[in-house]
Parts: sequence; structure tokens; C-alpha cells
Amino acid sequence: MKVLGFFSSLVAIAAVIIILNACANADEARPAAAGTYYSNMIATDTMSGNYLAGRFAQRQQDWDSAQKFMNQVMSFDKDNTVLRQRAFLLTLGAQQYDKAKELANEVASDKDGAELANIYLACDALSRNDYKGAIDFVNKLPDDGFGQYTKPLLTAWSLAGEGKKDEALKLLQKDADPNDPTYNMHAGLMEEMTGDMKAAGVHYKIAMENGLTMHTAIIVANYYLRSGQPDTAKTIYDSLGKLYAFNPFSGALESQGAGAKPNITRAADGAGVALFDLATLLFERRAYDSAQIYGSMVLLLSPKSPFAAMMMGDIAALNDQHDKAIEDYDSIAKDSPLYWLSRTRVAEVYEAENRLDQSVALLTELSKMKETHVQALVSLGDLYRRHDKYQEAFNAYDAALASADKITEDQWPIVYARGMALERLNNWQMAEKDLLTALRFQPDNPMILNFIGYSWADKGVHLDQALDFIKRAVAQRPDDGYILDSYGWALYRTGNYKEAVVWMEKAIGIIPDDSTMLDHLGDAYWQVGRQNEARFKWRRAHELSKDASFRASLEHKLQGGLEPMPAMVAHKDTNL
Repeated sequence: MKVLGFFSSLVAIAAVIIILNACANADEARPAAAGTYYSNMIATDTMSGNYLAGRFAQRQQDWDSAQKFMNQVMSFDKDNTVLRQRAFLLTLGAQQYDKAKELANEVASDKDGAELANIYLACDALSRNDYKGAIDFVNKLPDDGFGQYTKPLLTAWSLAGEGKKDEALKLLQKDADPNDPTYNMHAGLMEEMTGDMKAAGVHYKIAMENGLTMHTAIIVANYYLRSGQPDTAKTIYDSLGKLYAFNPFSGALESQGAGAKPNITRAADGAGVALFDLATLLFERRAYDSAQIYGSMVLLLSPKSPFAAMMMGDIAALNDQHDKAIEDYDSIAKDSPLYWLSRTRVAEVYEAENRLDQSVALLTELSKMKETHVQALVSLGDLYRRHDKYQEAFNAYDAALASADKITEDQWPIVYARGMALERLNNWQMAEKDLLTALRFQPDNPMILNFIGYSWADKGVHLDQALDFIKRAVAQRPDDGYILDSYGWALYRTGNYKEAVVWMEKAIGIIPDDSTMLDHLGDAYWQVGRQNEARFKWRRAHELSKDASFRASLEHKLQGGLEPMPAMVAHKDTNL
């Protein structure tokens, strides 16, 4: 049995995990009147009624209702192993741990489903510091499939819990590449748990040099904070921050510092780290049901895990379970490096529910805190911009930049966003300045290139540079319908109508129902003599748009068409 080759092991496991595969896909359309549907289904309290209601509840990602209905089904057919396994999985996903344990003991004796049941029972034993019991359950796992990844790690953490650290490390090290980040992460955690911070640092350094996930990077940064090496922690947080439009971890140094809490305090926390890596892979592959199952086991092992709480909140939010999402996000402690992200997520949930005042209030409150001042203002600006409140968006972005002596590379996303808000406010002189500043820091960014190029083309200025900018964007994103339309529009503005039609048709083939793109194609069709097709596109754009002035413009075209347009003269301004 090989412990490592970690990522390939996880991929292999993910490929065979098909939890509740008879249920509808999570992305399936969900009827709104869930309560009425439940009531109708179980009106006669029949087996079929409860079963269908349970299936419906799961499609809604309402795990608590789903497990209640499925457990009720079990009362009609207690010996049905398929129903029992489904009831177990739903009950576990709903984090009804006592009932899940009862069902797991029954499922563990079935031919199918026994592996996951034994993993759960091992986790339950670990959560109660029953290390011998955990090893007994883990030993029932095969060396492949579920057991390929979970068996060695859960066994090692059980041994570590028994005080047999050397034996645990020996097991993890067996057949392992000494540079494997997973081995070194868990070896570091075990050394840290037993107080050998120096040995832990050696393992963490190797893990860091060979690749960390966001989860494990935060764990390592936490170690360096507590070891009196805040500069190294800052380097890690800064590196993570490059994954975002701003750095959501910058407040961690302020809120944690040398007083940061240890990564783990007992063996169950270490096992939780192991299972969270699997849950994360499943989440990233959009296997949300499976991620919910494994996330629930992480919370059984480590109830205060901010990582699991964040993931569970994200799953709930993705499935419009807003109250559950907020509950999960609110469980993340203020001193966690994920606290800022959790607050942002709550604001996003409020916005999704159209509770804009609450979202604005939360972000405004966070903008007054030193740790999250800039990040909250950026999020506030983004919210306003999404709702066409461009002056408020500009004010927020401007405030976010106000504390800086000069614009730096890290601030380009804020400058870019401010430029977009200014463009919508018809202040092109200032907008262009911001957009070109952002481009100076990101010279090959296709979105910035496209925005500037399209804006120039629309205004009929710098047309040769507009074409060049958008052409560079197309080269990077040849399947982006909006960028293809921009290129077609730039060609149109130079008078190259035939070529414009080619690119606009490609764009419409990718995004068929965008009213602006349909209007552009209608204009191009008219200029090449395809008037009937032009009117068809304008009429379709009119149907789709809710903008009164835009609709009025389309009505004018539908009545009188377009006047022939002379080609605009492309020119190059070297003083940009």
C-alpha cells in the first residue's frame, strides 16, 4: 500500500465515489413551492410519499428534511439495504451524528456501503479519543478504493493519539517520497501536536517547497506566526492573496499574531485535516453531495474547523439554502484567517436574497475595521457596480485607494474597477486614465485590453490601437463571445462591415441572447445589405432589453433602418 502519490490517490478515490448517484443532479431546476410539495407528498404518510419527498428535499439540498423523510421510509422496509445506505448518507450529510452512527453500524454489515460506514465509525471513535476502536474500524477497510487514502492516514492519527508518534510517522513514511507535501504536512502536524516545534518546522518547510493547497498553506502560516516568524507567515498570506482581487488574509496578521491558536490540539483534528483534503477535491469537481458527506465527517472530528464550515456554507449558498449558509459562515471565529472571507460570503448571501441594505450595512461595518478596511470597501464597490449604482461604486473604490501614497501593482484590480465605474458615469477622461494605469501593471490582461479597446472603438478614437488591443485579447480568449463581439464592433467602426459580420456571428453563436451584441450584428447586417436579417436581430434585441432608451433606439432603427456610414479613419495616437 502506498500512502503517497497523494494527488493521484485522491483522484482515483474521487473517480469511484458516486454518492447518492440515483438522485437528481444538484444543478437540476428546483420547484419553488417546496413546503407545499412536501405536504402533498406525505399527506397519506406512505412509503412512496416519504421516499419521493426525501428525494425532492435532497434535490433542494435540504439535507435535514431529506434524512427525516428517508428514515421514515425505513420504518416501512427495515431490511432494505439500499434504503438503509441512502438513509445513512443523508443522515450523515445532515450532521445528525447519533442517528448516523446507529445506521452506520447496520450498513457496515451490508455488502454495499460498508467502507464509508466504517470510515464514519472510525471518525466517530476518533472524535471520542477511542483510538483502539478507531483502528479496529479502519482495519476493516480495503487497501484500495476508499481505503487507499483514508486507511493509512486515519491509522496514523489513531496511533498518534495513543502516544505512538514514531510508529505513526513510520507508517506514513512507508513507501513515501520524502518530499511529498502530504506526508510532510501530517508529519509536521504530529510533531507539533507532541510539542516538537523544531521538527515540525522541518517538515512544513519541505511541504511548502513542494506545493501547498490554500488549506495547508494557512496551516503552515499559522505555525510560523506562533513560532515568532511573522515575516514568513506574511509571505505565505501575500502569496495566497494573489489568488483574489484583494488579499482576504491580510487581516490575519493583525487578528492573530503570536497569540494564534495551534493548528490542532488532538488527533481527531489531524484526521479532520486529512478528510478535508478529500472533501475539497470533491467540491472542486462539483460533487457537492459527496463533499457534504465528507465535510460532515470533518466537522465530527473537528467541530470548530473553519475550513469545513466555509465549504459547507458555500455548498448551502450554491443551492440557495441561505439560512444554512449564514449559520455555517457565522460559526467561523473572528480570530480565524477565514473570518474575512466568511463575512464577505454572508454579504453575498444577503445580496442573493435581495437584502441589499443588510449587505451594504455589513460591508460598511467591516470597512471601519483596520483589518478589513480596504477589502470591505472593494466588496462594497463591487456590490454597487453589480446593481448599477456607479457613483456609490466609485466612492467606495476611491476610498479604498485613498490611503495609498501611490498606486502599486497589488492595487490594479481596484483601479480597474474604479475605471469601469467612471466609464459608466460618462467620465471617460478619468476612466481612461485608470484603465491605462491598470493595463500598465497587467499589460496582457485580456479583460482590460478588451474594455479599453471596445471603449475606444465605441467612441471612434484610437481605432488602430483598439483593434490591436482587442486582437490580443481574442488571442488569449478565442471562445469569449463578448471579446469576439468587441473585435467585430471595432472592425465595424473602421468600416470593415463584411469582416465585422464574420466576428459578430461567431460571438452570437456563443452568446445568442445578449441584446447589445444582437444590436451590433443588426447594424452590421444592414450595412452589408442584409436588411431583413438586420431587422430580425434588432427586434430580438428589443424583446430582450429592459432599457427604455436602448429600446427607443432600436424602434427608430426598425422604422427607418440606418444611413450608410463612411468608414472612420483609423489613426494612431502615440501620446497615450
